[in-house]
Amino acid sequence: MLEGKVTLDNGIQIWTVPVTGVYVIEVSGASGASSNDTVSWRLGGLGAKISGTFKLYEGTQLKILVGQEGLCSEGFTADAPGGGGGGSFVALLNNTPLIIAGGGGGGGRSSGQFKDGDPGQATENGTRCGGTGGSGGQVCPVGNIDGDLGAGSGAGLTGDGNGGPKGITEIPLSFINGGTGGTCVVTKSNGGFGGGAFAFDLGGGGGGYSGGGVVGNSSSGVAGGGGSYNSGTNQLNMAGVNKGHGKVIIGF
Repeated sequence: MLEGKVTLDNGIQIWTVPVTGVYVIEVSGASGASSNDTVSWRLGGLGAKISGTFKLYEGTQLKILVGQEGLCSEGFTADAPGGGGGGSFVALLNNTPLIIAGGGGGGGRSSGQFKDGDPGQATENGTRCGGTGGSGGQVCPVGNIDGDLGAGSGAGLTGDGNGGPKGITEIPLSFINGGTGGTCVVTKSNGGFGGGAFAFDLGGGGGGYSGGGVVGNSSSGVAGGGGSYNSGTNQLNMAGVNKGHGKVIIGF
């Protein structure tokens, strides 16, 4: 049934609807990575799981991005934080969203007062200075911060993520800009495909319809989860249930 119906464009799948009918689409965001201290884990947030029913027409092309789990460096420090999980997206070819599941925030360093990452959300906004209406999250310092806060926020449908330190990090990109996860050349605790953010001092924010933000400083804080979106009927929207890479399942 899928032969000749799927093409690939820089990691985003283009699927042509084979038969007009009613379809159930279920998407799960990826989880954020946990810190690499096996004694005092700071856990990555689990991804959201979102499903709905849609009338689709033969020949319609859909863009499908399956979010990837955040990464945590094993060679940087003994308590390296985790990158944010990517959101999973299904949209029309013109980027009009049908259904999106947010990714979880990455776990913070096991030292200090860092927290587990927030889960991917069942609602549209990201958490912890998260984005709204499809925007990326923000990095919100607490206290007196000299220079860049070592943190990255997740990307959304239309807005890229944010964060630094500048020069050694790359922010995650929005779905419409390709959905690449954020990277850090020092920690290598990178964000997952689907807008997940890199980790530096804090875990990375999760990607999604709206990106997860980050709140904290060099000794404490938490990474937010990405928001979700559902334009279908018979909705089932659940926060924080998916562990690992994201999923997209389309059933006739």
